[in-house]
Amino acid sequence: MKLFDKLLKKSPEIPEQICKHNIYEKETSQYSPLPRFYYIKGEKYDIDSSSSVLNIPVCETNFKIGNEDWGIDTILREHVNRYYVHIPEDLKEACYAKISEIKWEGLEKLSRSEKSALKNQQEEQLQGKSLLNAISRSDMEQFHFEKYKMEEPFYDNNKCIMLISGENRNQVINDLSLLESHVETYCKSLCIKDNLHINPQELKFDISTHEKTNTALYFTYFECNPYTKTGKKAKFPLILHYATPAYYEFNPTINFFGDIYYLQDGNIGKARLIYWIHHIMYSFELGITRQTLEVKKVEKTINGNKSVLYNQ
Repeated sequence: MKLFDKLLKKSPEIPEQICKHNIYEKETSQYSPLPRFYYIKGEKYDIDSSSSVLNIPVCETNFKIGNEDWGIDTILREHVNRYYVHIPEDLKEACYAKISEIKWEGLEKLSRSEKSALKNQQEEQLQGKSLLNAISRSDMEQFHFEKYKMEEPFYDNNKCIMLISGENRNQVINDLSLLESHVETYCKSLCIKDNLHINPQELKFDISTHEKTNTALYFTYFECNPYTKTGKKAKFPLILHYATPAYYEFNPTINFFGDIYYLQDGNIGKARLIYWIHHIMYSFELGITRQTLEVKKVEKTINGNKSVLYNQ
């Protein structure tokens, strides 16, 4: 009876601290100089295997590599980002998915170089914000934008934004009509049967607010960019971003948007027009050749598969 009781008695759980955890083997990856195998909560994981990477548990990790403390997410980022060209596509997808999962759970660990890069980026953003905040209407009025009346710009969403007043809307529509005349010509020559036409009444000029983040959503507006980083006058000091209300929707049926870049003399210097119709995206890029605006490139994308219809 005592023997029977012993057989039925549950085996004691192995304490987590005596499992192999935060340990790696010396064998090197076949794609990078990083160690290949890592033990997390007693299980062995291979950073060269997409299935193994996807099975990595989301938990606190700390591996001592090169006198630096890294989490498994740090290792995966170093693995896939620095040695990107050597990593198979399925492994890239697995690494980025696991990195995002770990970050989402608030367990992201940055290396010293990543922390330094982040600090530099933040400093550059603060400096950039200060410069953008300093842009005024007078900075824009030094250029020859006679067709448009300049308004007072403001800073938001990491840009210097100028809203489009009622008196400027007709000119926006005229500029789009001019560009669409080029698109229409190429639609005929390339046998594009989809109706690639922007109804001016469908453009959204007012601002919306994101339901969850409460941030402002802009659709059709000007971006003011009068100066380069060195303080010289920019080649394209004014950019028109245009869009329909479907711009921020996930997988819309029909969506038109794009960007128009204006030269210092007020003329259009280049543009990119996007037409999204039932999972098919057409992209028209225009630019100046011998002082004439013309179509430079036309692309068609169906479910992520891109093909070039025309390239000058």
